[in-house]
Amino acid sequence: MSENISITMEERSETRKGACKKLRPAGFTPCVFYGPEYVQSIPGKVRTAEVVKLVNSGRWETAAIDIALPDGKREMCLIREVQRDILNDDILHIDFMQLVKGRRISVNVPVHVTGREACAGVKQGGVVDHILREIPLEVLPGQIPDSIEIDISTLGLGAHVFVRDLPIPEGATLLLDEGEIAVSVIIPRGVIEAEAAEEEKEVEVLAKGKAKAEKEE
Repeated sequence: MSENISITMEERSETRKGACKKLRPAGFTPCVFYGPEYVQSIPGKVRTAEVVKLVNSGRWETAAIDIALPDGKREMCLIREVQRDILNDDILHIDFMQLVKGRRISVNVPVHVTGREACAGVKQGGVVDHILREIPLEVLPGQIPDSIEIDISTLGLGAHVFVRDLPIPEGATLLLDEGEIAVSVIIPRGVIEAEAAEEEKEVEVLAKGKAKAEKEE
């Protein structure tokens, strides 16, 4: 699990859409905090500069955050949702979800592929098809992995890595069909056509050789 990140959440009394729009030019991002130990969600705002690097890092779904709430209380949480502007990709709103010690949660963990350059199938002309970009797991808060690594250096042409082959951390529960394919080394159409043409050429040469031999007899 990643090193904890500290964020300060400030009070936000106005929750209307217009009020939220005014926060962003001032350097704040509207947010909300909620969790199993809270009857009501808490609206707030965080300094955009404090969260933008994490949110843009691609690991925000698994990063544990130490958040200071407006009343001064501190909680551990995850970013559960990030809303973005569809035109410029700016951060519009963030949902923070409380983490409770001993209570399992579901998270989407990024799947990273390593060993591309050494991959046997790639050296034979294959192309890596990274199908599964993240995997849903149920884990305890202190056991959330940063990512799942798949080493494909020994993967041959046309071979697959299935979900059941992934190095899932001990204690974690898969929330996905184990028979799904995570990564494949596919055979490009050009390679297939070249092999077919070569086979056809070999058959043609053999046929000509046979015909010549029969003629000489």
